[in-house]
Amino acid sequence: MATERNPFEQKPEEVTNVIELNTPSEEIPEQEVSFEPSDDGGVIVDFSSESIEMAPEPEIEEWYENLIDGLDEEILTEIAHDVRDKYQADKESRSEWESMFEKGFDLLGLKLQEGTEPFEGACTAVHPLLIESAVKFQSKASQELFPASGPVKAQILGKATPEKQQQANRVQNFMNYQLTEQMPEYFDEFEKMLFHLPLIGSAFKKVYYDATLKRPVSEFVPIDQFYVSYYASDLRTADRYTHVIYRNSVEFQKDVKAGIYADLDLPEPTESPTTTFTEKVDTILGLSPTNDIDPQYVLLEQHTYLDISDSGCEEEGSHPYIITVEEQSGQVLSIRRNYSSDNKVKQKRSHFVHYKFVPGLGFYGLGLMHFLGNLTMSATAAMRSLIDAGQFANLPGGFKAKGVRIVGDNDPIAPGEFKEIEATGIDLSKAIVPLPYKEPSSTLYQMLQFTTAAGQKFADSTEQIVSDAASYGPVGTTMALLEASSKFFTAIHKRLHKSQRDEFKILARIDYEYLPNEYPYEIPNESTSIFKKDFDGTVDVIPISDPNIPSNAHRMMLANMALQMAQQSPPGMFNLEELNRTILRAANMPNLEEILPSKIKPKPLDPISDIMAATKGIPIQAFPGQNHEAHIQVKAAYLQDPKNGANPMMARVAPILQANIQEHSVLLYQEQVNGLTRKQLEQLPPEQVQDPKIIELVMAQAAQQVLNANKAMGIAKSPEQQMVALETAKVELEKEKLKVDAAMKNAQVALDTKELDLKENELLLEAADKKVSGVMKGQKSEADRISKQQMKSLELLTKVAIEQSKIEAKEGETAIKTLQRLTELEDIDKRERELTAAKLMADAVIKEETIKGGKK
Repeated sequence: MATERNPFEQKPEEVTNVIELNTPSEEIPEQEVSFEPSDDGGVIVDFSSESIEMAPEPEIEEWYENLIDGLDEEILTEIAHDVRDKYQADKESRSEWESMFEKGFDLLGLKLQEGTEPFEGACTAVHPLLIESAVKFQSKASQELFPASGPVKAQILGKATPEKQQQANRVQNFMNYQLTEQMPEYFDEFEKMLFHLPLIGSAFKKVYYDATLKRPVSEFVPIDQFYVSYYASDLRTADRYTHVIYRNSVEFQKDVKAGIYADLDLPEPTESPTTTFTEKVDTILGLSPTNDIDPQYVLLEQHTYLDISDSGCEEEGSHPYIITVEEQSGQVLSIRRNYSSDNKVKQKRSHFVHYKFVPGLGFYGLGLMHFLGNLTMSATAAMRSLIDAGQFANLPGGFKAKGVRIVGDNDPIAPGEFKEIEATGIDLSKAIVPLPYKEPSSTLYQMLQFTTAAGQKFADSTEQIVSDAASYGPVGTTMALLEASSKFFTAIHKRLHKSQRDEFKILARIDYEYLPNEYPYEIPNESTSIFKKDFDGTVDVIPISDPNIPSNAHRMMLANMALQMAQQSPPGMFNLEELNRTILRAANMPNLEEILPSKIKPKPLDPISDIMAATKGIPIQAFPGQNHEAHIQVKAAYLQDPKNGANPMMARVAPILQANIQEHSVLLYQEQVNGLTRKQLEQLPPEQVQDPKIIELVMAQAAQQVLNANKAMGIAKSPEQQMVALETAKVELEKEKLKVDAAMKNAQVALDTKELDLKENELLLEAADKKVSGVMKGQKSEADRISKQQMKSLELLTKVAIEQSKIEAKEGETAIKTLQRLTELEDIDKRERELTAAKLMADAVIKEETIKGGKK
């Protein structure tokens, strides 16, 4: 019996944004160990414990208990008659609707039979237009709505937090585990539904908790086992609907022991009445019921409104109930509430999901039998006529004269065979007259092609477009035609997506009501758990399929378009890893996790380890509490090193390290501002600390203090500015180095120049000395020459005046000596004056050069 709870009506208080690695709500009971003696005298130790099962809580079980024990027999009898009468009325209201499908089942061509009309051996083939369209739809829908990894995807309601993300992952993994492992019947029942849906137009699924299996069950309900009132527009607002359940004696007793039905004295089951709908299906399939061996109880489970004296309901009036009546005996087996205890408006809970192919004019949808039934009949008639005409053309019949007898039998003549004929004296051309059978009509064949193409175009024209793609031109034109041709299936896909979502919500509510606080389960390569509180309504469950993308071809097209945009966009705008994963997933690539594994989560490392990780492609990240200044300095120095980060071979790593430097810079600034803000807030009164405006003002002041401090230290720069500053400092150092080198070269040149000047001065002094000596020697020679001439003159004068007077001679001799002495003295003084001037000039030059060298 399906009893569920709406999780969206109760939500727990919102938790803070804290990630808890281990979040078990309650401790799992300790494992029991049992000791049993063995045959050889040893002891067998059994460590197994009782497995945890899904079961309702006591208050839930009490709320949905069977209420027939508290009702009078007369009331129960009246309820049973009312249930059976309403069921019969709903059944008769759609009898004509069911008869249409009985005729339509003949168009499926599932039954092999020999033709006898209009002649023996006539063609009985049925055109496969209808069954082909149904099978193609089933194949496409099954692939889209139930992928191999599971059909459920969880989405977060409201603001996403790490806790909600973990909860969504747990819900998605567990529900996919349920539908693929815990509920093995789900896929088979789902495919049955997908086969009936396109043919009939409506199909129903029932999702409920099975007390005998201790787990949820999802089963397909055939159309002849589900009846809705004539005035119903949908299941949500339907006044009533009845599910016809068939149970043999064994299954019925199991349900009684599980408490689903009351233990009443029922008669033995008899041959259950079958509907014409079921009989037609059995006829097509070649089956027949075995009621004499396997009698069945027919149970009418009616979801309706009932006005009874219910101790659990304080309000008067009709409320939703589920009533189960055994049809043969007319006894009520169970009456259960069909609304939650905390639902004030007593809203009916639905356990059924209505899948529609195309919404019709009433409650039921329209299917391919409605759309293609007449076309299939016409195509079948045309195909049979063509085949019969071909048989008559190949094996014609006619008339023969009475006296003509063919030796042997009338079997058709084989190729190359001649038969004897007894016709003495009779012209055979006149004795045997064939009927004028024509070849198969080309016009009829064209009509068959037109009918078939029209039906296929309506059902699915995608394959025809793909086969004729070469005649359409560019790929873009073909993709546009594919999109236009898939509109029909896309609309149906959206309706299936919505119905499947309703089915998953019912399953989620069952899990919320019947799961224990912690439910462990195992999946390949992992043992995990799901918690009851995970289904509290914070996370919604939806199908994993995309209703706007009906095929893998469309997904591949969109993924390739995104890849082209990513290649043309600036780096970092697209998540290339997730984009590549989407492309491979659209291509149904196996072992996707091994081909494209998830990224390794970064860990807090020292600066050198960060650089090593970046070179290996391992992601790095700045974490709070690290020495951010050290990270910035080490990595900035590495990037400037011409042998390491500045090497062209490391160009791939440079952007990663630069981004990491930015992260460290931002975290450093954050820690500085937060630290100053915290200190200043500690000095404020408690009532001001809670004011957001004051907090923002204090934070602004802290930011200004950090700015001033950084300016004072010369480091109030962004990471990019710091990099530019470092490069500028490097250039300035190079300039200073060049200046020093130039100064040293200039000093060396100056020293060399001084040495040359000194040597030149020495040479000048030597030259001056030599020049003075030469002049003095010349003067002396000239004086000697003059002196000799004067001597000669004096000698001549003396000789002339010898006789004048000896006194005059002595005076002349004295004068000569005096003149010689004066001449010598004059020459010596002049030479000394020239030497002294030369020395003074040399000293002045040397002193000037020394002063200039000192200044430099």
